[in-house]
Amino acid sequence: MALMKHLNKQHNLKQLMSNWGLFMLLVFTIFALPIITLFVKIRLFEIFITLIVILSSLATSEEGKRKRKVMIQVMLSILAIWISRVANLHYVHLLASLWLVVFFMLRVFRFVGQLSIKEHVSITVIVGAINGYLLIGVGFALLVNMFSAEFPGAFNFHINDSVSHVYDSLYYTFVSMTTLGYGDLLPVSPAAKSLALMITLCGQFYLVTIMALLVGRLLATSSKP
Repeated sequence: MALMKHLNKQHNLKQLMSNWGLFMLLVFTIFALPIITLFVKIRLFEIFITLIVILSSLATSEEGKRKRKVMIQVMLSILAIWISRVANLHYVHLLASLWLVVFFMLRVFRFVGQLSIKEHVSITVIVGAINGYLLIGVGFALLVNMFSAEFPGAFNFHINDSVSHVYDSLYYTFVSMTTLGYGDLLPVSPAAKSLALMITLCGQFYLVTIMALLVGRLLATSSKP
C-alpha cells in the first residue's frame, strides 16, 4: 500500500513538472520564438515542436499498455518532424504534418479526460486546461501551414521558404480561435473558409467544455460539508 502511494506521488510529481514545463515551452514558442528566429537561422521551430511533443506526452502520461502506445506515438511524431526535412519528399511531408495534428489532438483529448476526473480545481488543473487550449492552436497551425503550402492561394499568406510562413499560420490560428479576426490574414478558397470555421468552433467548444468541467468541480467542492 505504501509502495502504491509512493508511485502515485512520483507520477503526480512528474505530471506537475511536465505541465508547468509544457506551459512555459508553449508560451515561449508562440510569443518569443517568432522574434528569435529573425536572428537565429537554424531549425528552432522543429526543435521546439519536438520538445512540445515530448512534454505533452509526459504531462498526459498513462500507465501499462497505453503508455507503450503513447511512446510509439511520440516516436512517430519525432520522426514526422525531422524525416520530412531530411527526405524532402512531398507526400512524406504531407503525411508527417497530418500525423502531428492527430497527435496533438489526441493529447488535447487526454488533457480533457484528466480534467474530468479531478476532484479539486488547483493551479495545476488550470495550467493543464491552458495547455490543452494552446496545443489546439499549435496543432491547427501545423494544419493551416500544410494546407496553405499544398494549395497556394487558399489563404492570402505570403508563401516562401522561410520559417516566417509557419508563424503566419500560428498567428492566424490563434486569431481565429479567439474570434478576434483582425482581417489581415484571410481564408480565400471555400475549403480554407471551412477550415477557418472548424478552427474557430473547436476553440470555442474547448472553452465551453473546460469551463463546464471547472465550474462543476468548484460547485461540487463548495457543496461538500
